[in-house]
Amino acid sequence: MNQHCTIICAGEVGQIDVPPGSFVICADGGLAHAKKQGISPALIVGDFDSFGAIPQGENVRVHPVAKDETDSFLAAEYGMAQGCTDFLIYGGLGGRFDHTFANIQLLHHLCVCGCRGTLIGADGTHITAIQNETLRFESSLTGSIGIFSLSEESRGVTIKNFRYEAEDVTLNNHTSLGASNAFCGKTGEISVRDGILLITWKEPIP
Repeated sequence: MNQHCTIICAGEVGQIDVPPGSFVICADGGLAHAKKQGISPALIVGDFDSFGAIPQGENVRVHPVAKDETDSFLAAEYGMAQGCTDFLIYGGLGGRFDHTFANIQLLHHLCVCGCRGTLIGADGTHITAIQNETLRFESSLTGSIGIFSLSEESRGVTIKNFRYEAEDVTLNNHTSLGASNAFCGKTGEISVRDGILLITWKEPIP
């Protein structure tokens, strides 16, 4: 059973890096990005309003335009049904703000389902969410990093080897505290004991 899923959405993308063996899903207009980069999806999902036509094939799942979920949410649900727990999501940033925010909500949803998702923007922006766990960063990363609570409160937050460190603090979801931290040439570590953290940083574009 495949545990890794790459979802390609219709927003802005740079180079799409598909890990070996990843289960690839195109969400609507993400199919155009996949075609341009020579990527063959295992599944194609959506209402296809942004792609402009309904593709043909046994791996196509067509949904109505009037629905409760976004195409990226649908893609993630299909991925979880395949047993995937680790999701890379390209093309989920830089488009309409409501879709961008819905994709951040998707990160929250994946956490609640016991999975982890990472949104990757065309400019190298990465956004992920963690629940009751630790995330580590390579010492080679530079620039800023933001750490925010998606849950009402996130308790037991510890931040090590960044410009601003913290030990066993509580963050809430109605403050700007957590913005504008920075890498400092060390192996960084962010952990939360009880809650869901949203973490955003930028990596070099391949």
